[in-house]
Amino acid sequence: MMLERYIDNYLPAATAATNPGIYFDTASRLAACASRHGWAEAEFQAIEFLSKRIEISRCVYDSYLQSGARASSTPLAAELQPLALLLLFKDFQRLYTAGNISNAIKRLNAILRLLDYLSANKVVLAEELLSLINTEAEQFLQTLQHANTPPTEDLVKSEVLPAGALPLTVLFWEGPIARAYLATLKSMGLKPEKIIHLVARNDLSTKKPVGRFLPGLMKLAYAQSKQKNSIHHWSATLQKTETTLYQCVRSTIESGLVFSKEVIDDALALSDLGEYCADVETLMIDNLADDALYTRLSALPQTQVLFTGGGIVPKKLLEISSLKFIHVHPGYLPDVRGADCALWSHLMKGRTSATCFYMAPGIDDGDVIFAAYLPSLDFGVAMTEKELKTLYRATYAFFDPWIRACVLRRSLVLTKGFTSVAAYPQSEVSSVTYHFMHERIQRAAFDRIFPVARP
Repeated sequence: MMLERYIDNYLPAATAATNPGIYFDTASRLAACASRHGWAEAEFQAIEFLSKRIEISRCVYDSYLQSGARASSTPLAAELQPLALLLLFKDFQRLYTAGNISNAIKRLNAILRLLDYLSANKVVLAEELLSLINTEAEQFLQTLQHANTPPTEDLVKSEVLPAGALPLTVLFWEGPIARAYLATLKSMGLKPEKIIHLVARNDLSTKKPVGRFLPGLMKLAYAQSKQKNSIHHWSATLQKTETTLYQCVRSTIESGLVFSKEVIDDALALSDLGEYCADVETLMIDNLADDALYTRLSALPQTQVLFTGGGIVPKKLLEISSLKFIHVHPGYLPDVRGADCALWSHLMKGRTSATCFYMAPGIDDGDVIFAAYLPSLDFGVAMTEKELKTLYRATYAFFDPWIRACVLRRSLVLTKGFTSVAAYPQSEVSSVTYHFMHERIQRAAFDRIFPVARP
């Protein structure tokens, strides 16, 4: 078999351990996997571990800690990187043949990321090997059959609760998600008891301090304005440059998820936060791990906090005993965890989904308040190759926020404004964690979301 022949050819370069005593010495683990044609549990676990690391970091390092963090910043030796690719591909073939599609596509995601890394670093691969990988990858994506998951009943309807204060603090991080949430609450006649508006002390792109020579209040106002313009850049740009796409996505959200024109306009208006809550407090922070944020949240009376973004919530915040953090994840938990789940859910389950849950340390871990699969949404827009990045940006500017807002709306009704919650633990049996989707897999996902043949 051609693949095994190539693996045997690369094996001599991987015989010596470069980091003895480290939990995962990549060279020696590759050698162990390459030296056995028939794999057992040890080999499966080693390739699973390495695949996840590559999906996250988009490259491969010479050693890792048990937590998954790299043990050093040294990349795996160039002569060993093709071997890592070959072993990932061997496991992809195994999973694909066994019908384990959810893990096969995760393995393919790692393979495609590693291929990009090898190409960027001018690591030469045999043409027949590249052809084999690319051919099987394309065949897999073209024939991929998603699960025929039924939608959750009675999900999309206009909902109104008795008007009044909502016993909830919104941890507001400027962006389409936060704006969709506030517009949704307002449309339901609800006002959170408090909004804590988080403003980044450093520029989101350059990481340099914003307005360092300005006095306090001017610096805060400038940073707030700069952050708003930066985060909503693609939303504003696409409304002007991709009017047809924007209008199609918007009209689908209006009709398919039952959000009125006025609610979406409200979210896009980027109004002053005082329109949504009488108690708005602004806090400038470095990031979510900033001690100033921990101190402020610790001082809150017992309440529930609606998380709207800004990064990974540190464990120390989630452990504040007086608070419960609520998050809406764009995937059905625990079946669709991780990143890019608006796309992964549609690709793997046949439709988009979302889950409202109480946050706990871990990736999308915590007790579920309400999980739902959304109705089929027909955007009626053709996709072309040049539109891939545009579609990705449009997804996160206009589509993903309203998936979340739809499930937030229904959760509020079912729990009477989070005052009567019957949350349940996630079952790990069906848990699958996805990572950021490679562009070639994005194409397959967008072909399903925008199912009009490309010219």
